[in-house]
Amino acid sequence: MELSSPADALAQYATRAERLSKAGLASAVIVGIIGALVIFITPGFLAVIAAGTHLDNAHLGYIAAWDINAMAVTIGISTFLLTRCDWRIAVGAGLVLIALGNVITGFAAGYAAIAAARVVAGAGEGIAIGFSFAALGRASNPDRAFSIYLVAGAVVSSMLLYSMPWLITHFSPERLFLANAIAAIACGACLFFFPDGRREDDIFTAEGRIKWGLAIAALIGVFFYFFATGAMWSYTERIGQASGLGPDTVAQGLSLGTLAGVLGAALAGWIPSRWGRTIPLGLSGIVSLLSFQLFLGTVPATNFIAAAVLLLFGWNFAQPLLSGLCCEADGRGRIVCAMGAIQTFGTGFGPAAAGATLHDGDFSTAIWLSCGILTFSLGIVTLAIRHSRG
Repeated sequence: MELSSPADALAQYATRAERLSKAGLASAVIVGIIGALVIFITPGFLAVIAAGTHLDNAHLGYIAAWDINAMAVTIGISTFLLTRCDWRIAVGAGLVLIALGNVITGFAAGYAAIAAARVVAGAGEGIAIGFSFAALGRASNPDRAFSIYLVAGAVVSSMLLYSMPWLITHFSPERLFLANAIAAIACGACLFFFPDGRREDDIFTAEGRIKWGLAIAALIGVFFYFFATGAMWSYTERIGQASGLGPDTVAQGLSLGTLAGVLGAALAGWIPSRWGRTIPLGLSGIVSLLSFQLFLGTVPATNFIAAAVLLLFGWNFAQPLLSGLCCEADGRGRIVCAMGAIQTFGTGFGPAAAGATLHDGDFSTAIWLSCGILTFSLGIVTLAIRHSRG
């Protein structure tokens, strides 16, 4: 039996030229990982911030929100720049901002200074994500392209999260943020292979129309999905710490979770097309809700590891399907680029909203709210898919 992605039908529009070369795909994946690294390793990122400051859990969540929401703003701006500027120059500027923001973060002291530094970094991260998503969305098989991106990101983040206790013990936060800045600058070598989408617009003339009903419903669903999941992911490390788990156990759970994310993203790219997206997204929702429930109360080590594994598996399984749905609404990459902004806003507001519900280390209110919001989001997406099929 031949397996194909639910977005294989989009390949019919690429008959006149190759949409994205292998080198272009690799470049887009690397740029996207650098841009989204804070999201990939949010618990580890907050652990590094906590190691160098005395901020409480709520303010740590706000720091993540400043970074991620700045990211979302520039992803949204990138949507309008796709046909107006050279993609390579734009991404290069984004990488410079990422490096600058990380350098400033390394030497900042206090909540306000760190938040301002993360806004600078987040702005660059958003540019990198926006243009990399647009490039991935123009692949002949968007679902699979995003699966490759998520698998690669999960592998990198798994290694970083597993080694985070060792890194925090042996290196100061300043050096870790400087290393991140160096990685962003080194990523500039990818720009030689990064596509310039302005030259490819003639390929997509048959896809100029946007299916607005599907697009709007998909983007609303994406926002609330990432709002709920981002809240849980951001506080995963804090939940483990509040339950009295050691740093090694927490790191093991986070790294195994990201490895499970590799499996989830890979499976999403090989779903038989006849399954569509409704059933797989429903299954991912069940997995995510179970993971949220395992975080309730004082969490033993086994439950913590299982929760982290299920959380990342469900999240990474759903994301390529949601990305492919946005590509179905608009094959020129505009809606999937907008999705990058919307999902990032959701991921950013989630930790901030969850932080506002925390009282004396109790995460139960945030967990139950996340369960309800995630269910609502998948309900909207399911209705949109059924309506679009007539």
